[in-house]
Amino acid sequence: MTRRGTGPMTRFLPAMLAGLAVFLAAGCGGTGGTGAGGSTTGAGQAGRLHSRVETAYSLQRDGEVLDLIRTLAGRYPGYSRCDEVLVMGVGAARRLDDTDAALALTDRLLQRHPHSSLVDPALLQGAELAVAAGDTLRACSFLLAYHDRAPNGGTAPPRQTSFFHGLGADDLAELGTHHANSELAPWLGYLRTRALLVQARYPAATDQVARLEASAPEADWTVRARALLSAPTTALRRPLPTGGGAVSAGRIGVLAPLTGRYALLGNAYVDACMLAVVAANAEADSVFELQVEDTAGDPVVAALAARRLCAEGGSIALVGAMLSSTTATAAVVADQWQVPVVSPTATNDRVWELGGGIYQPNLTSVYEIRLLAELLVPVLLKERVAILHPDDPEGRRHAEVFRTEIESVGGEIVHVAAFAPRSTDFRAPILAVRETRPEVIFVPASVDQMALVAPQLDFYRCGSLVVGLSGFNSPRLLERAGTVLEGLVFPDDLALFPASWTAEFNTVWAADEHPQEATALALKVYQATRMLLDTLQRSGAAERSQLTAALGLRLANRDVDAAGPESFAETVRLVRKGEIARFPAEVYRESWELTEGALADSLAAAAADTVGSGYDEDLFEEE
Repeated sequence: MTRRGTGPMTRFLPAMLAGLAVFLAAGCGGTGGTGAGGSTTGAGQAGRLHSRVETAYSLQRDGEVLDLIRTLAGRYPGYSRCDEVLVMGVGAARRLDDTDAALALTDRLLQRHPHSSLVDPALLQGAELAVAAGDTLRACSFLLAYHDRAPNGGTAPPRQTSFFHGLGADDLAELGTHHANSELAPWLGYLRTRALLVQARYPAATDQVARLEASAPEADWTVRARALLSAPTTALRRPLPTGGGAVSAGRIGVLAPLTGRYALLGNAYVDACMLAVVAANAEADSVFELQVEDTAGDPVVAALAARRLCAEGGSIALVGAMLSSTTATAAVVADQWQVPVVSPTATNDRVWELGGGIYQPNLTSVYEIRLLAELLVPVLLKERVAILHPDDPEGRRHAEVFRTEIESVGGEIVHVAAFAPRSTDFRAPILAVRETRPEVIFVPASVDQMALVAPQLDFYRCGSLVVGLSGFNSPRLLERAGTVLEGLVFPDDLALFPASWTAEFNTVWAADEHPQEATALALKVYQATRMLLDTLQRSGAAERSQLTAALGLRLANRDVDAAGPESFAETVRLVRKGEIARFPAEVYRESWELTEGALADSLAAAAADTVGSGYDEDLFEEE
């Protein structure tokens, strides 16, 4: 399909081009050049570099691809096939999960080659990348440009309207300014009018409608904006999108990547949902059913699939969409339809902020840290605590939250040390921590990082209890770090669910037919789906709003029950004899009853206190 060009997008959002200076000092497709550097020799050398890029790309040597593109861009800015090279660079950066580089290369393609046949798919891919990076405004700009390039784009909104509805009034103003000639400008003005009224910014809303009346007085969106202004309280009511069939009270929509890079895990995801439905139907004599959509691991595909489930499928709730990026886009769409979403595996603990009915039954890091604080000080009677964390935004955030929680229960942070995320030598920070003689060391590291940190904690004989987050509940960590993990304590990532559901899953799941990662993921999905179905059955909800309220009541209480050691038996795990075991609450019962958390540490409690050092195993034997 031939599309009409709109010119480079260099006017919109300076941030769109900021990454270019970092990634490319000089860009492909410079002005006025014909050929590569204006010479036959240069053209031949550029062509050879292009061939090397193609070869490296086909072999998935993605770092080499990006290096070659930098060389080609710097030496031959006028190379005629640079648009093809840039597209391969975007693909390589995506495979490396380097979103910044992928967006920088996308921006360069749009800036330098606005009339290339590759621009249309690049705009859609750019929107996907921007959504994955959390930049909804930038994604909307890409979608507007794509819409306006169509020969008959028209004034109807683009299909991904949920992204635009999530923008605030100021973002919509910026979008409207930089797309003033778009056929969708009146629609953007209507959206901004609505957003201003929701914020009670009535004078600004009046000015916005006046601008619409001046620029597009007969447009349907101007008429609608005028009607909003005359009855501003209607802006506070969020109507459901138009269309769609009746809601089925027993139908659950499932979003997972059944094809593409994550297909193996995605199919295990769906299998776990199906097993949960079978168990729930047998237990409660219900007739629950699943409606499954493939996301292909793509945020835009996930958004479209979520819309089908909400609008056409009549699902009363959604489970999905495995990855944080696809879950985020699906959640935005579901929120427009006021459909509750249960996300059992998304690791971004802010997904729930995308809507009032988005639930993450897997424990968030904040809850886990609070759980550890309530265990360490009141139950284990530890007071002197150190933190050894990765020096990245997430590691620093975990350290700050941990400090707050420990101090709130009467503990003391004696030292905080950071290490480079990609480091392999932790001697300096470990020795700095050891110097303060802490009773506990909190290490909010990844599995790969802990596999390197734990042996060095043991080698330098810190002699402290080591604790971490639920990511340590991983057979892979045990395989990599071995016996030096002995005594490691961490929360269980399934603490919110009945133990009977875990046993139920283990009975029906064919673990020998799946890799460990797929089995671990499937257990989370099974538990979350059982919880959703149990809530639906117990509440008798027939409408989406009723189910949303019931889920909110069930999951709202995230406070830690610190009424003694038994409170942690089902929520905390430790490494014992090379395996992951439940927290030995019985060891601490006597000292708790005597002290109620007020006296010095007991000898029994001291038994759990090291990574790698021996302890009296009889204390942990089952009675």
